[in-house]
Amino acid sequence: MSPTFYKILHLAGVVLLFIGLASALMPKDTPHRKIGGIFHGIGLFLLLVAGFGLIAKLQIGFPWWIVAKLVLWLGFGAMPLIGKRGLLPVPAAWTLAAICGIAAVWLGVTHGGTMATTLPSP
Repeated sequence: MSPTFYKILHLAGVVLLFIGLASALMPKDTPHRKIGGIFHGIGLFLLLVAGFGLIAKLQIGFPWWIVAKLVLWLGFGAMPLIGKRGLLPVPAAWTLAAICGIAAVWLGVTHGGTMATTLPSP
């Protein structure tokens, strides 16, 4: 499969992840939180599969920025627990999710500040 396919699949995972997070970080008595959890899980799965597919297709190994994105992925996986257990107020949890999302975008676009100058072309 082409790198473009993996990029589109990766972005679809991002959309589903944030739809799921929006629902999962709502107060406990909010209806339809379960479907948000399903979207969250499917989004995480698509992100992981597409990300590793892209790594394999581009043969880039595991530079530090990919490891950092994996750490962010683990953080996104734990975020529904923050909302479910009330560890943070909902606005603070949304802010944390947005900051982590922006960090993941920066890492993905700039490849940790290298601007992808050493990556092979697709």
